[in-house]
Amino acid sequence: MKFTCTYTDQNGTQEIGDFITKITWSGDESQAARKIEFSVAYNPKDGGFTNLSINVGGRVGLTVDTFPIFSGRIFYRKRSTDTFTFDFTAYDDAIYLAKSKIYKLFDKVSVTDAIKQICNEIGIQTADDILNIPTVVTFVADGMTCTEAFEKLLSLAKADLKKKYAVVFINGAINIVERGTLIENYVASNDTNVEKTDHSESIEDMVNRVKLVDEKGNVQAVIGNDNDVKQYGVLQDIYKLQPTRDGQPDNMTQAKALLKSVATESSLTSNYGNVQCITGYSITVQEEQLKGNFYIKADRHTFENNNHTMQLTLEYIEWTVTNVEGNK
Repeated sequence: MKFTCTYTDQNGTQEIGDFITKITWSGDESQAARKIEFSVAYNPKDGGFTNLSINVGGRVGLTVDTFPIFSGRIFYRKRSTDTFTFDFTAYDDAIYLAKSKIYKLFDKVSVTDAIKQICNEIGIQTADDILNIPTVVTFVADGMTCTEAFEKLLSLAKADLKKKYAVVFINGAINIVERGTLIENYVASNDTNVEKTDHSESIEDMVNRVKLVDEKGNVQAVIGNDNDVKQYGVLQDIYKLQPTRDGQPDNMTQAKALLKSVATESSLTSNYGNVQCITGYSITVQEEQLKGNFYIKADRHTFENNNHTMQLTLEYIEWTVTNVEGNK
């Protein structure tokens, strides 16, 4: 594995990879933009040492082997005098969509065309082959950030097409993928590329019964998960009925949203990272504890000492969990 990193400002472009001691590349479904964090060797006390001039606002590009995986702008830098490094954080251009608000009327346009209009307003490129979502929408994005507008559009597409989508920034442009698109020809296995997995289950936040009550406290309905009640006992919440408003979910929908079952979390650590394994896609796992297809909720890739490691936070799509002895 070989990575190269460039820095560009008004003075031109220079290769800075030889000065980087460690670099991480990461994404999270709760964040609009992917980022890199890197440390550059820095020693102002040594007159013979070449210290790079890297500033907030400059652009950085990261290539692994021959595959460009990141291009973005430095938003943060930090220097502590008790270290011999300068630390930087850069975000890809999707950050501008998260930090920019719009006021825009979408009148009977497709979801994809609406996303193109948003990106065009902020000056962000969309992929030439951007996925077409034909769902027709009409709504006003009133003071929403661009990413909030995306969430609204994709929720309307989900309701129409019964599919989940994600907006991703790849190769310098916005694209749309069906959430959980499986990465082909890749299997995470403890026999080849998995160092360890972690899997947890919790009922600490479980709600398996909800009572709907009116303004006088009279119970109007009770909903719940009978199997969870039987297995774990009653864990109840109260929903107070509200006046129905246009454009808002009805009372039953909001009450059902309070129900929570067993919360699970899985993660995987690999000493052999794969740059295809990023948030929004899914992978196949065949490991002693986890088996099946898992959606990548967050990813963190680290490049250090010519090694590429990765940590993935996973959500099961199809799964089986076994204990150490192999009993289901």
